[in-house]
This record gives sequence, C-alpha cells and structure tokens, in this order.
Amino acid sequence: MTDRDEPRTLAGDAYATIHQAIRTGSLRPGQRLRFAELQSLCRMSVSPVREALARLTAEGFTISDDHRGFRVAPLSRAELRDIVENRKLLEGEALRLSILHGDAEWESRVLATHHLMSRVPRERDDIPSAVREEWEQKHAAFHKALVSACGSPILTDLCGKLFGKADRYRRMSISIPGQTRDAAQEHREIMELSIARKSDQAVEALRDHYQNTADAVEKLFETDADFTSAL
Repeated sequence: MTDRDEPRTLAGDAYATIHQAIRTGSLRPGQRLRFAELQSLCRMSVSPVREALARLTAEGFTISDDHRGFRVAPLSRAELRDIVENRKLLEGEALRLSILHGDAEWESRVLATHHLMSRVPRERDDIPSAVREEWEQKHAAFHKALVSACGSPILTDLCGKLFGKADRYRRMSISIPGQTRDAAQEHREIMELSIARKSDQAVEALRDHYQNTADAVEKLFETDADFTSAL
C-alpha cells in the first residue's frame, strides 16, 4: 500500500463508522458533530474524519453549518416525500426492466435473497423497536436483487443511492407502536409477482410498499413535530 492509498483507506473506514452511527441513530438528526468525539468514535486522526465528513455531506447525510462545523442532516417530511416519489418512479422502472430482461440467474438471486431475509427476525430481541443489522443487510440485498437485471448501471446506482437515503426513515417506521402492517407479506408479494413476471402488479406492489413506509413515518410528523430530537 502506498502513502497515497492509506489516507483514502482510513477515510473510507471513518466514513463507514460515522455513516453507521447516523443510520442507527447513535448520532441523532440535527446533532452537532465535534471532531474530537468523531476521532474517538473512529479511533483515528482528524484528517480522515474530515474527508469522511466531506463525503457524507456530498451524499446528504451531514451538512456544513456555515463554516461552524458539521451536523447530522435533519429528517423532514419534504425530504421523505421526495425520496419516496423518486424511489417509486426509478425503482419501479428498474423492476419492470428486470422482469422484462431477467434470466434464470436473476430469478435465483431474487428467490435466494428473499429466503435469507425471511429467515432472520426484523426486530431486535433486546430492543423490539430497533432493527437487526443482519436483517437490514439481507433486506438491502433483496431490494438490490429485484432491480439487478434492469440493464442500466446508472439506474442501478441511482436506486442504490435512494435506498441509502431512505434508510433512516425506514428505521423510524419500525419504531412506531401499534402497527398492523405486515412488511414480510409485502416483501413476499413483491417477490412472487416478480418471479411470475407480472410486471404491472409487481411494480404496483413495490410502490405500495414504499408508500406504506412513508405513511407510517408521516404520522410521526403529524403527532410529534419534534420527534427527531429524541432519536
């Protein structure tokens, strides 16, 4: 490894650590980020932490606060709606194309990733309102598999970025008490319709799936305008 490679590797590690803390809520929406605390969290010097924050800011996970430092990007109803509408549009089209062009290997990926996801409980035993990281990884793999045969690297990349931006909102939807929604059944329906090559119905089911998550989170904004401060 060259001297030039090492800072990028450290910055990548710092990015992954800070990003994970934002995703899980350890670093809360709107929280000011202090370099000393981030250095302690990442166990490294300030330079890779600064590089990581620049990348996170470019991706919308943190914001630069008028040269006074950085803070975690807040959650908002406007952003939620923007993300969901674009996911419905872009991932819906990516799924339609995947159903059209996908071969037996694509079918196998969809079936296998759904099976692995369904074998892992979504909620943690110790904190039922929190999602298991193992489930989250398998959930991401399933959604990636659904659109993996669309034939467009650019569209695939955009879908991946939107999935990442939706992550914090999705995690909030799990913490809402008294839900009657059956997300596991929603995933199964999307999988079965996709494998059956029923593209219109599969795309509609996928879009409904994303809207159901959005509707659940919207209720938090309606009932508690300051809910993000407690995350």
